[in-house]
Amino acid sequence: MYRFYLKQNEEQILLPVAPAELITQVKGESKKVELVDVGEGSILKEIGLRRISFKILLPAVQYSFVQTEGAFQKPIFFLNQFRQYKMSKKPVSLIVFRKLADGTELFSGNMEVSFEEYTVVEKGGEQGDFWVEIQLKEYRKITATTYCLKQQQNQMTLEETGVKREGRQIPNTYTVKKGDSLWKIAKTMLQDGSRYKEIAQKNGITNPNKIQVGQILYLGE
Repeated sequence: MYRFYLKQNEEQILLPVAPAELITQVKGESKKVELVDVGEGSILKEIGLRRISFKILLPAVQYSFVQTEGAFQKPIFFLNQFRQYKMSKKPVSLIVFRKLADGTELFSGNMEVSFEEYTVVEKGGEQGDFWVEIQLKEYRKITATTYCLKQQQNQMTLEETGVKREGRQIPNTYTVKKGDSLWKIAKTMLQDGSRYKEIAQKNGITNPNKIQVGQILYLGE
């Protein structure tokens, strides 16, 4: 059983029907260059922002498979909420809980995303039901503070003039890749290799030297 939540400004909604599939696209940000006497080459850059897409049903009536928390909400409630997400120009948290039929809980996901695009579809024969195709994009905060030089009593001083914006957000999870170590992950993701012990503790790892490719580590709070 999957449960999909969208959250913004401490207000969260549970999607009434979990999508049949969740597509996560990861693109490389390599740059093509032309080299004299060599030909075409490429410059590899950091991994690009993840793009998430899925299609959901907004039912007009409370079918047996509809998930709710509290009162059943009509499609217009969700459509208005999606429009608000788009108009707010603020990130939204996509929270996914994954549980197998036998009750085994898989890893959960929590990602800040921008509400890029959504398409509403009405189908003949499904009166009152709406299908919505949603396109999201991973959101990363950026730090940018501007300064100017000001002269005071024959002395130049540096004064902050810009608005501080929050720095790079640490993702909640990280998937171990070939060649990784906890120290390397801590250095790359937390900017401090010595914090590998924190990652080990959060994930119940007794031997920091033993991690497996594909293993998902929790980094956030």
